[in-house]
Amino acid sequence: MKLLGRTLALALAATSGVSAFAPLSTPSSSLSSTSLASTAVPETAFDDSLFPTDIPLELIQGGKTVKTFPLAPGTERIQLLFKTNGRPLKGKVNLWLGPLRQTHTLEMDVEDGNETPIRYTLKFKPVGQVLRIETSSMSELPMLAGVLIPTPERQKELQKNTEAVWAAAEKTIIQGGSTEGGGGAIRTWAIPENVESVQFLSWARDTGMKSFKMDLELLHGPNNVKQKFLLQCGGGSQPWHGIFETPGPDWQIRLRNKKFLEDGLFQCAVVPFKVRE
Repeated sequence: MKLLGRTLALALAATSGVSAFAPLSTPSSSLSSTSLASTAVPETAFDDSLFPTDIPLELIQGGKTVKTFPLAPGTERIQLLFKTNGRPLKGKVNLWLGPLRQTHTLEMDVEDGNETPIRYTLKFKPVGQVLRIETSSMSELPMLAGVLIPTPERQKELQKNTEAVWAAAEKTIIQGGSTEGGGGAIRTWAIPENVESVQFLSWARDTGMKSFKMDLELLHGPNNVKQKFLLQCGGGSQPWHGIFETPGPDWQIRLRNKKFLEDGLFQCAVVPFKVRE
């Protein structure tokens, strides 16, 4: 394997005027495409150690088992890894600021948590928050969870990497929908077959610094959802930077904005991470 960021492009299809998660072949779809190149992203951004897979893992049993991790004041980034031994990966991650406010949510529904684990770096305000991990109600579906609190020096390196990738990548604006629910913008990215994993970034720093909320799906073939997530983060202080595994051909990312027109605007970027020669 070789990690490349110089010449690869992803085709982006912007879909409007269709119902949520409608197939791209819908006759009423209004499609336009553009390319996303990573020519300016530094080669260090494709270093696998930036999203480590050797984080110590803890087995969390199914049946809505809860595990919490208090984060000391001053901590502003953590790295997370979730996988299984081949069973579906189902669970929920929350970041709590006090007893009432959630500043981050990731709900995971992955068909095979061994073939397509999820790993990401989460940024948040350094005020002493609490990470909460909960498995699904199905007792036969445990998960392996890894939580890494980097050193202050490493946190700065991760910040530099996220900002470098964000600055270099082509970003897509995702508009919110009706206050009655639904109608948020849908965007899709077709993943070239030699791309084995992609970096997904979302941030509202340059679009009003409001929180964002989305349905995110990874499809393997026509309308065949293999990985499904509900992702929510705070405003401009909380970029989300993660790795999605896309082994083999015919992968697509499909996203729908779940927030309102008035405060639901955010940006996303998709950049190759691991590329097969």
